[in-house]
Amino acid sequence: MNIILKGFDDWCGKPIIETAFRGLRIGTCISILNDRKQWPDLDTEEHIWMPASPLREGRYPDVNWMNITPLDEELVESMRHCEAVFLRMVERYARYGDLPYEERLRQYREHLRYWNHMLETKKIGLVLMYTLPHQCYDLVIYDLCKLKGIPVLYLARYYLVDAFSVETDWQEVGKALQERLLQLQKQYADTEKPVPLTDRFENYFQSFTRVDADPWYMFRRGKHLEYRSFLRKWAGIAILIAFFKPAYFLRSVVSPSFWARKWKQHRTAMTYDRFTKTPDLSLPYVYVPLHMQPEATTCPMGGVYADQELMVQILAAHLPEGVRLYVKEHPAQGEMCRSTAFYEALHAIPSVSLVPRHFSTFALRDNALAIASVTGTACFEGLFHEKPALMFGHQFFQFAPGVFRIRSAQDCARAFKVIMEKKEAHTIRDMRLFLKAIEETTQPYAGAPPSPHMPLSKEEKAVGMGRVIAERLQPYFR
Repeated sequence: MNIILKGFDDWCGKPIIETAFRGLRIGTCISILNDRKQWPDLDTEEHIWMPASPLREGRYPDVNWMNITPLDEELVESMRHCEAVFLRMVERYARYGDLPYEERLRQYREHLRYWNHMLETKKIGLVLMYTLPHQCYDLVIYDLCKLKGIPVLYLARYYLVDAFSVETDWQEVGKALQERLLQLQKQYADTEKPVPLTDRFENYFQSFTRVDADPWYMFRRGKHLEYRSFLRKWAGIAILIAFFKPAYFLRSVVSPSFWARKWKQHRTAMTYDRFTKTPDLSLPYVYVPLHMQPEATTCPMGGVYADQELMVQILAAHLPEGVRLYVKEHPAQGEMCRSTAFYEALHAIPSVSLVPRHFSTFALRDNALAIASVTGTACFEGLFHEKPALMFGHQFFQFAPGVFRIRSAQDCARAFKVIMEKKEAHTIRDMRLFLKAIEETTQPYAGAPPSPHMPLSKEEKAVGMGRVIAERLQPYFR
């Protein structure tokens, strides 16, 4: 079996992979990871190391392109969907807007050409990824494998509960949860029958159902971004950069484009703050917390709704009469990956009110008719407070009770009709059953961020992850 391993380069990658492949004979193994110290010791005939950093930047410095199979029309046309997502995903590495369309397309074509050649010439039979594809080159590998029928396994992280599962399709993540939940619903059809959870998941349940507890996984915005004064905002950061990176500091100080970019970002942030107003929680509304970007939670997990403006527009178009949309910026969103045009377009929608950054997300959640997001944790948290969720992307809880999966205008219209008529309402007990389904279909996850509810050590979790992966690998190595 010839394989590709991608992304197992943090502290736990080596023990995970060595446990997973112990006793398995491998032909060619391509390991994509930055830290050579994490190179796993495997039984291989050929082990090729590729550092990830150049690939993320669209560079193949040691490749002789005269030896790489050229692209043809059939392959390019078959991968059009991948191309469209890739061009948006490059935003992760073009945060200053300095990659024009032609350069993004050139990088995509080189990724496509190189990996098409490698999959064919190395006769790759399996790809194992540490996460779902979200770093451009890995999206090309993933979609090429889907096109060619090459199995791809990836680890879906349920970081809200310190768990993971091995998946084959990020758009259908959570399918096993759905199937187990249906079985549990039959098993616990008597609503008087208690739903037992392990101590760990009981702790999760209690933390999710508390009214106003800050989640342990919540990220905060940099404190310097709170200042309205441009000078106060960046003076402290500038001093640190001047001390630790003097050459970079000098280049920036004399660069007109640098100052133009920073001023534009400052004006963008101020535009949002200028449009906000304190929401009236006595009015009927849908809470729409925006995602921090760029992140995998929107691209690729959100599909077309990585453009969150589209989500707000479709919500507004089907909003019941008298109901508003309270849209709140993500607490950790910096000054990148937003524009004044984005905020202006949201502000121009009559039913939309932009909410101040520091307004309580708990108050917005608890008084809302529903919560709408691409894949956001606010939806998951809201489910434990009996708030229905309108989910526009693909996340592990997309099949949970109370979730309306929105793909079309018809989906959105139906969701609002059901919500307003209070049909198909879910309960806290339903969510307890869903947690039990997670408990029985996932395993502890070793990576960050660690929760306070996990009793296992990180080493124990890493070895356990390897054993779970080993079980999933067996059918491919028979």
